[in-house]
Amino acid sequence: MSKRRLWPLAAIALVAALAAATTASARLDAKHASKVKVGGTLVFAAEQNPDCLNLQLNPCNAAWAQWMETPVIRAPFLVMPDFSYKPDLVSKVSLHLNPMRLTYYIKKNAMWSDGQPVTANDFIFTLKTILNPKLDQVTREGYNLITSYKVIGKKKKTIRFTFKKNFADWKDLFGPYVLPSHALAGADMSTAWNDGIVNPKTGKPIADGPFMLTNWQKNASLTLVRNPRWWGGHKAYLNSVQFRFLQDQNTEATAVRGGEVDAAYPQPNQALVPLRSAPGIVYKSNRGTSYELIELSQADNNDANPLMKNLWVRQAIAYATNRQALVNALFGQTAPGLPVLQSLVYVSNAKDYEPHFQTYGYNPTKAQQLLTSHGCKKGGDGIFTCNGTKLSLKFEWNTGNTRRATAFAAIQDMWKGAGIEAVANAKPFATSFGQDLPNGNFGVFLHAFVAPPDPAGNTPIWSCPNNGGTQNNAKYCNPKTTAALKQADNTVVPGPRAKFVNAADKQMAADVASLPMWQLPTVLVYHTYVKGMSDDPTNQGFSYNAENWWLDK
Repeated sequence: MSKRRLWPLAAIALVAALAAATTASARLDAKHASKVKVGGTLVFAAEQNPDCLNLQLNPCNAAWAQWMETPVIRAPFLVMPDFSYKPDLVSKVSLHLNPMRLTYYIKKNAMWSDGQPVTANDFIFTLKTILNPKLDQVTREGYNLITSYKVIGKKKKTIRFTFKKNFADWKDLFGPYVLPSHALAGADMSTAWNDGIVNPKTGKPIADGPFMLTNWQKNASLTLVRNPRWWGGHKAYLNSVQFRFLQDQNTEATAVRGGEVDAAYPQPNQALVPLRSAPGIVYKSNRGTSYELIELSQADNNDANPLMKNLWVRQAIAYATNRQALVNALFGQTAPGLPVLQSLVYVSNAKDYEPHFQTYGYNPTKAQQLLTSHGCKKGGDGIFTCNGTKLSLKFEWNTGNTRRATAFAAIQDMWKGAGIEAVANAKPFATSFGQDLPNGNFGVFLHAFVAPPDPAGNTPIWSCPNNGGTQNNAKYCNPKTTAALKQADNTVVPGPRAKFVNAADKQMAADVASLPMWQLPTVLVYHTYVKGMSDDPTNQGFSYNAENWWLDK
């Protein structure tokens, strides 16, 4: 587990100085100059305290880390609310095939907060870092297909990459961000950004976004301060944004209503219902790209039941789970009409979505028939034992998440009715997401994947662990699934590509690789005095336009 430290008093003084110095430097664009109020600190409730901050590393790959860092470090594209990709760090990217070549045209005025320009050197350094075999990278897919690169122009503002074969998800390359080569060259990238987004040589914050990350107090808060050298359309209107960690959802809702925080981006839960009609509160909900699943581990560890390696056990679990009843109970008031998710690769409002998992409707009788037909026998407690092993499953989720706790209680009753025991194994976020999930140390795990609109993110999750499955925590492996996903990644034409992705999903449904539950609605709540804030239900999240936020109070 990565250590965190409190910023020393000198750094806290730097935060205050930067906030004061940059108040006067905020430059207003003509469109907003007549009404925007510059300055102030917006307090935003955050449900999760990240374990570390280098988003390219598996232990740090958490949704909240990305949302808090989007205003700090930039990528070639921003994913917009309509699922489109908007050039951000670049003015454009040219795509040519046979062979595939990507040419990135870096914006001429793009620079780091220390005054150094963003150049092709930063892309090259990022590529080499991602391909470093000593680092526990989230993914190397796509990057490992690059055969050469060429820097164009004396100012190094253009770079061309050549690939040995096509890579469909090219718009997500060099995301979530491009690294500052001049600051990080020679640094140990497994630890360089454990505790802050800084230049290790100076200890000072570094950014090429509208804000700098200047202070992180573990389990308390994380602070962003306006970057005076932001090169975008206008300087950030706010002096600073403070993310306050409120991991208990009831506490979070109370803090919003009571004005302790100005805004929040909570996972849907019953504590939010009163906020929908609360005076002075804006409540927005959309169907996002995140989805929740019960991940079914086939690994060899102390928490995983060896019976899970049998298909008929995983099928019994699927039939024993009344997913529609769960969706109705959990989201009926916060997101009415939300359907059960029947795919592990597409969300339900994606145009290429196919409901392959709908074959597993709630049928506890069929679940028990599957178990008895394989020699399982019920004990005095009503739980099956199969081949000498009790069908008892450790069920993990993160403490403080009331929705998941409620879901577990209902699932526990459902499974017990089918002779399957679910044992509560809730743990704090730092343990469940910081250790157990990335290391595969769990039995079954209720959690969510935050995915980009492009389906390429499925490849590292569902490919065989020894063949590209760098995020395959449950150790599921079917070579047919892996092959289909890799074919999809090499198919640039959208229609044929979707067929390969759905072929993989169809195989995963047959295998019950895991059990998709529901597509998570996004919920953005804020006080009416907060202006310029809007929801981005994609993986990009609410912070995609943080420079536009301001306070009318």
